Amino acid sequence: MRIGTARYCISPEYCKFYLLGYKTPVRNNPAAGIHDDIFCNALLFDNDNHNRVFLLSADLLELEDDMVEEVKSKLNEIYGISRDQIIICVTHDHNSIRDFHKHWETGQFNQQYYDFLIETIIKAFEKCSENLQDATAKYGKKVITGYYSNRNHPGELADNEITVIKFYNKQNNVFACLLNWATHSTVLGPDNNQLTGGLAGQTCQKLGNRWGCFPVMVVGAAADSSNRNNRQGKDFAELERVSSGLAEKIIDIPVTKKVEFGPVIFQTLSHSIHPNMKKYHRQLQQTIDDIKSGELNLGESVPAGALIGKCQEQLKLNDYNLLLQFEVLDIGNLRFYIFPGELGSKFGLSMKSSTNKVAIIAGYANGFHYYFLPKEEYGLSFETIGNPVPSGEAEKIVAKLIRSGQLMDK
Repeated sequence: MRIGTARYCISPEYCKFYLLGYKTPVRNNPAAGIHDDIFCNALLFDNDNHNRVFLLSADLLELEDDMVEEVKSKLNEIYGISRDQIIICVTHDHNSIRDFHKHWETGQFNQQYYDFLIETIIKAFEKCSENLQDATAKYGKKVITGYYSNRNHPGELADNEITVIKFYNKQNNVFACLLNWATHSTVLGPDNNQLTGGLAGQTCQKLGNRWGCFPVMVVGAAADSSNRNNRQGKDFAELERVSSGLAEKIIDIPVTKKVEFGPVIFQTLSHSIHPNMKKYHRQLQQTIDDIKSGELNLGESVPAGALIGKCQEQLKLNDYNLLLQFEVLDIGNLRFYIFPGELGSKFGLSMKSSTNKVAIIAGYANGFHYYFLPKEEYGLSFETIGNPVPSGEAEKIVAKLIRSGQLMDK
């Protein structure tokens, strides 16, 4: 297998830009500046038959489907890579730039930044193609605790397993890395209005400084995982503490098991969601009434006003017909489960346990569509209250992913 790498800064070069990640009044004002730059990191897998897989992760909150499709089309038309073998994902950075969102409800779209971001992704592919080199790979994984956990159930873990893959050149030197974890990149609170790579970006920076190459940070099933119950503050000092602590724990993960590369095979899947909107609206209104009466209270971590606002916003949704696309992609015994949304940690664990392959859960990938949590969580958390994805749909989606992977193994 040949591997190519790329890393580019994607911070805006103009002064007046806006942040994305929290719906707070401060975010309606221009950003207060750049605390630290945001980046995209990429890997290109190329086997002897020039069968390629392009993986890029960026320090952004989410990607709109239209933009992903435009990127895929351009890469396919210019370089011939299959659209199904392109994985564009984000670190789910809640302190990142808003300006490339054409359809984000608060506006502030900037065509200049949108074009710059697409051009940078294409440039990353080109650079990966130019520096391809023969590589072997080893991986290691470990459950790391103390820095993030299940944010809806204090004292319980989420998917706290971190997987590290290192790529070695002919001289047996590490020249590329991939890291898969499952946590929200949130440490700073919603009052912050400075651009930053957040937890994922700063952990990546620290690992890159130690390893000599910056890992592609792939976020897995992190819908219910964050440092909410582990944080000691909400400022940049806390971000430094957590990112430094996690980096040291990750560096200590033994990376000794070989990745066996092989043919690229994949299965692209779909799932249609069309809920009963009258029933959904009745549920929303009942939830609002229960919050106001005090019957429903999720505690200080989820203010009542935020829940009511979310439900009222959802009441404006008169039609909801979603056709999701997701994928299982293998490169030998390296497997990617690719999903355009936020999966509950239970599902990440079940997908990884369903295969003997080195499983990478790529959430927030190739688009973005809301929360997908287990049915038993509905009505108990911010993610499930006011959620247009009906209870039980996530289980159907994950069953499709697992079954597809098992069929590919035969």
